Amino acid sequence: MELLTYVNIVSTQDTARQIALDGRLLPFAVIAETQSKGRGRRGKSWDSPPGGLWLTLALAVPSAETVRQSAMAAAHAVASVVLTETGVHTLLKWPNDLLVKHRKVCGILGETLVQSETTTLLVGIGINVNNVVLPDQLPRAASLREELGHSIDLQHLCASVLNMVELDINTLILRGFDTFSPWMDANLALRDELVTVEFNDQRESGRVAGLSRAGALLLKNPDGSLTEVDAGSIYDW
Repeated sequence: MELLTYVNIVSTQDTARQIALDGRLLPFAVIAETQSKGRGRRGKSWDSPPGGLWLTLALAVPSAETVRQSAMAAAHAVASVVLTETGVHTLLKWPNDLLVKHRKVCGILGETLVQSETTTLLVGIGINVNNVVLPDQLPRAASLREELGHSIDLQHLCASVLNMVELDINTLILRGFDTFSPWMDANLALRDELVTVEFNDQRESGRVAGLSRAGALLLKNPDGSLTEVDAGSIYDW
């Protein structure tokens, strides 16, 4: 895999998209020390100071239909690497954020680019590693360094993350999402907690009941019924 490294760029996701459009051989990864306008899901900004891991992996996939599941598989990959490399146990905040003690340590963005017969999956990953997270500015964010009390080898972590994400995406393509479903459900954050979810241009509150086998969020309503949310995000918790 070709690694394209930058000191500072606007966005690894946007840069990777342009490089793919220009015909670069897949797979490749764009890695930056900082991003001036990093972005997450639904266009939300992502603070990207020095010390964090900011990257986008671009790889070929059969179709654009599994982009949400691909991002969730990437979350599994990152969580596995973080646990193995640091001992820190993260939980999945649906659909593809990772939390440590209710605070966000990683965000993942999945997008696709379709060109003639090639579909490129762009997996943007932002991990708060050695960067300082100020509670007054980002009260629901955390860093691995803060959790561990010491810094982490960023280059080694990056290599491990890229290898595992590529492996898990390929596993998803070959074996399907059922491979990851048990882990997703067992490591789901905010279970039984009251949350507000944005989907289909609306917001609905309920308690997190679990995930479907396909990775949809199961939201328990006050009357005990379940709402299955295929695509959206937890807005408030």
